[in-house]
Amino acid sequence: MRYALATGVFLFVLLSTAAWAQSGETQSIDLKSALTLARENYPTIKLKRAEKEASLYELKATQTNYLPGMILQGQVLNGTSNQVRGPFFPNEGMALPVSGGIKANGYTNTSTWASYATGFVNWKFFNFGKVKSAVDAARAGAVVAESDYQNEVFQQQIKVSDAYFLTLMANDMLKSQRANLARVRALRDVTAAYTQSGLKPGVDSSLVNAEYSKATLQFLEAQRIAKEQEVYLKEQMGLKAETPVLVDSVLYFGNPPQVFDPPRDFSTNPRLLFYKSVVDANEAKIRAIRRREYPSISFIAGSWARGSGIADQVMPNGDFKYDKSFSGGVGFRPYLDWMVGVSTIWNVTTLFRTGYEAKAQQRVAVMAQERYNEETLRVESELERARLRYVASLEAARQAPVQLRAAQDAFAQAKARYDAGLSSILELTQTFALLNRAEVDASMAKGNVWRAVIQYAAASGNLSLFINNLN
Repeated sequence: MRYALATGVFLFVLLSTAAWAQSGETQSIDLKSALTLARENYPTIKLKRAEKEASLYELKATQTNYLPGMILQGQVLNGTSNQVRGPFFPNEGMALPVSGGIKANGYTNTSTWASYATGFVNWKFFNFGKVKSAVDAARAGAVVAESDYQNEVFQQQIKVSDAYFLTLMANDMLKSQRANLARVRALRDVTAAYTQSGLKPGVDSSLVNAEYSKATLQFLEAQRIAKEQEVYLKEQMGLKAETPVLVDSVLYFGNPPQVFDPPRDFSTNPRLLFYKSVVDANEAKIRAIRRREYPSISFIAGSWARGSGIADQVMPNGDFKYDKSFSGGVGFRPYLDWMVGVSTIWNVTTLFRTGYEAKAQQRVAVMAQERYNEETLRVESELERARLRYVASLEAARQAPVQLRAAQDAFAQAKARYDAGLSSILELTQTFALLNRAEVDASMAKGNVWRAVIQYAAASGNLSLFINNLN
């Protein structure tokens, strides 16, 4: 029994440890997964999504203005009844002003129960398009919120894509610096053996030690940049800095982006669509303000019922008969009063206020239009600069392997000459720097092609230009 219990406890601890280890293991993320994570987790995107949903509810709330207004009120009271049979409170102005009989025998402090209920309907069935223009303005606001959300998603995906490749480039640069450090370390060990045996002068060892320190500093700097870039990538994906993430480098070390003819159309750029929607929303607000100058024609209907402890008939002395009980006062009289009609309300002084409001909104519309024009100019410039960067990065990507092969050959030849005693340590250290630079340039050239495609997608507003290259 004890053996079985101990075995069960051991298995429980083992399984718990395995589960914890599995949950804390490093997660490998490709670029498409990174884009999905950013869309779901990034706080600003969540904020814009909430704003979009709020604008839709505001639109629905504005659409309810088509419905007629209906107000019901009711009250049960106890109080004196001098001059008015069955007193009542105005209930925020919703109790219709009706009156009762006049007492013939003067004032008294006798109190009775009373009740009063009203129903009121006001339907602005003709308002010269005021409600429609208000709904159109609310709908334009919803379009602004939607385009703002789509633009935020697009811009964040561009940031994530660029940060993803910067992380890959930083990791590749770290790999190059690690290889450079290993080469210098091997040379340092060989040179130390040569100088100790008297085959090489002591200055060679000092120069190699200086080169080793330089390589170490370059490696530490590359390591710092790689870690910081990884933290920045996780921030753009909406993840915490301590979340373990492994960036998938298959795409980076695989085939380069497909060569394509960059289009010059940017009409679908989400940034421009957002600013255009702001212009349209301001125009809709101007129309809504102008419509407020017109009157409204309403169908109105009301009905009311009263109950009172004071009878309709008078006693021989001229006074009314009182019933002070609760049931005798709150019951409605056996009739229901009502009235219907048509009314119109036109606040003429609104013409002055709406005129100034419309002029102010027109200035705001001009501001929005100029912002749109400014963004159009900026997008055109970004598109042309992205095209130039793409062409230049393609040529650099073709030249970088040539430089790397030449640097590798130069290093191999310099090392062979140094080992044979045909050259000095200075010639060899120069090829170290040349090879290290060629490796870094090759890494940068490979990543810059991808980044140029991203920047072109950002300027054109068409992320599929970049996504299609991932397949």
